[in-house]
Amino acid sequence: MQYDDFEDDVFDIQATFKALRKARGYTQADLADGTVSKSLISKFESGISMISADKMLYLISKLNMTANEFVAALTHYQPDHMQRLYQTLNQLHLSGLQGVDSSEKLIIEKATDKFDILSNIMIKSALQELTGQHYICECEKYIVGDYLTEIDNWTEFEVKLLYYVSPILDSGDCRWFGEILIERQSYFYHGAHRRLFILTLIRLYQCLLEHGTLDYATFFRDKICQLAFDDHLIATVKFQILRDLHDYINKPTKENVIKAERYLDHIEALGVKSIVDDARARLRRQNEHD
Repeated sequence: MQYDDFEDDVFDIQATFKALRKARGYTQADLADGTVSKSLISKFESGISMISADKMLYLISKLNMTANEFVAALTHYQPDHMQRLYQTLNQLHLSGLQGVDSSEKLIIEKATDKFDILSNIMIKSALQELTGQHYICECEKYIVGDYLTEIDNWTEFEVKLLYYVSPILDSGDCRWFGEILIERQSYFYHGAHRRLFILTLIRLYQCLLEHGTLDYATFFRDKICQLAFDDHLIATVKFQILRDLHDYINKPTKENVIKAERYLDHIEALGVKSIVDDARARLRRQNEHD
């Protein structure tokens, strides 16, 4: 009986490690190095063999987790937790106000686990952006800033965190964390997370325009212009909309308004109505401001 219980624990460790690795966007090859080979990681995850405690701790550290955090995840982790979080956030963007009630129910009350706290902040940031209501407190902004600053090797999770919380960050933090992301361009832009990398930079560009920090916004615009993403319709559309808005902010002329509106008329037929409606509202607010 003791042997069976031990085997269950081993399976949980292997399954939890694999689920956490995938949720944070790492492949086995990403974690492999001179200390732990890809073959060893594969055998461990598939249940063929166990690995030594020191190598286990080493692999956990490469997931940007402490041993205590891994043990906490082991006791209550659900393999699809992160995927459900991402699906919720994506659905909230698509469903608009209709998704508010269901999203609010996913906020974990009195969360103590670090990733539960960050997940809550991601959901509340999306809700705050969508509804205009106050969900985020100042301490939560500091939690995000401290976390992203302390992590040396960003994974998919850190980039998605930045994507969703960027509207609650001030212009200085948007610029700071955006530059950190750009420093990791060789990993994200040329890897499996290329689309996420591009969309996050575009979102930071948008936030800086909304803050009115045009020098920072120009910096990101120039960086994004150096990237190739014609194969990604949404990124292409969003970036062109923001460029037109940026041009109008820099030079609020009738010609620039007409240019922006013509592009919106042109892309509306592509089935991106929510993006177009949001862009028209932004352009109208800027026009009223000027």
